Amino acid sequence: MSNLQNDRAFGSYMASRYKIGSLVSWSEWKIVDNTIDEDIFYGTVVEKTIKINGGRPVTIIKVACSDTGEIISLNPFQLRLQ
Repeated sequence: MSNLQNDRAFGSYMASRYKIGSLVSWSEWKIVDNTIDEDIFYGTVVEKTIKINGGRPVTIIKVACSDTGEIISLNPFQLRLQ
């Protein structure tokens, strides 16, 4: 076993790229008529939080979707800075 220890939350390095108010995009994939379709969504970062998931701290970014106005919790690896 490795003796490496890290006190930072998973995804915190990626999340440091995003500031409150940043415009971001993310995509969702779905199958339509036996073909893969990609929907791209845009939104604004409204909050960055840390949740315990599987006994480990994980960074979550809350985004206000520009299409629906909903607040969506996403991980920083899903997002692209626009």
